[in-house]
Amino acid sequence: MESNQLQITFFQFIKSKLPSHLSLVDEIADLLEISVDSAYRRIRGEKMISFEEISKISSHFKLSIDQLLHLKTSDAKIFSGNYITPDNFNFEQYLQTMLDVLTFLNSFKNRELIHFCKDIVIFSYFPYPELAAFKNFAWMKTILNFPIFFHQPFYCDMFEKSSIDIFPKIAKQYTLLPGSEIMNVSNIHTTLFQIEYYKTARMFRSAGELKIIYEQLHDMVTHIERQAESGVKFMPGEKEHSQSATYNLYVNDFVIGDNSYLATVEGNRISYMVHCHLNYLTTSDEEHTAYHYNFLKNIIQKSILLSKSSEKLRSGFFYLIHDEIEKSQSNHLTTFGKI
Repeated sequence: MESNQLQITFFQFIKSKLPSHLSLVDEIADLLEISVDSAYRRIRGEKMISFEEISKISSHFKLSIDQLLHLKTSDAKIFSGNYITPDNFNFEQYLQTMLDVLTFLNSFKNRELIHFCKDIVIFSYFPYPELAAFKNFAWMKTILNFPIFFHQPFYCDMFEKSSIDIFPKIAKQYTLLPGSEIMNVSNIHTTLFQIEYYKTARMFRSAGELKIIYEQLHDMVTHIERQAESGVKFMPGEKEHSQSATYNLYVNDFVIGDNSYLATVEGNRISYMVHCHLNYLTTSDEEHTAYHYNFLKNIIQKSILLSKSSEKLRSGFFYLIHDEIEKSQSNHLTTFGKI
């Protein structure tokens, strides 16, 4: 490929990733601190961009040069992502990044997000501040071993208000994003086992706060059922409307998910691969995302759709989930820690 055509392809790729309300030429002009005319000449391939400019553009838009230049091997894929550690983690920034990703996806007219669940979808917790706080506390204390939480019991108001204020914003953006979730009754066990662990370790500050967690778990599951019944997403306390995003809930009893996400925006796919519980890697590699998409479609074809149909099956599915919560609350849920 000739160098100027490669440069044109480079900018076309960037344009495909930009939200529809942003202008490519304005973004490049501002980033490189050049005139709009100079930006146009670079975009059209009339003026070659320097290595310094390539570096600045790629860093700003989080692009892989290898991917853009098609330097591929049959078994190598390009992923991007960070690793959460106690030294580099900022809870509020973590929440803001989550919000930014959802807002970015919602900036496109044609968009979809498919989630293959191992847990209940994380965004479903955020309308319930105490429950969402518990989930994040459990991850940071026990999974990531943050020193700040050593010997620290859970209490409902342990996080800063500035962080809690982001919770409903995340939940709202998720309700605007059309998509599908592939679930299993066992998904609720991830949270229930976390609760059981902290009950056994006496890591709830009070019985009243534990009660709040159970109440909000029931509320969350009931709300998911209501969304499945209507086939659209909406916030708790709200009603569906003409602009409500489509919600397809599938149940698969054969396999439990891996908490991976696949986003499609304007025909372009992005895979979000969760690892080590809180970290995730992303890629737009065409071969990988095509494989991911086909895998999810295969799982969906072998699943039962509960949205807007299958009232009997839907009612039975959510009854089983509520029953598991009741078992935990009454200390009748079987876990290895109780043996």
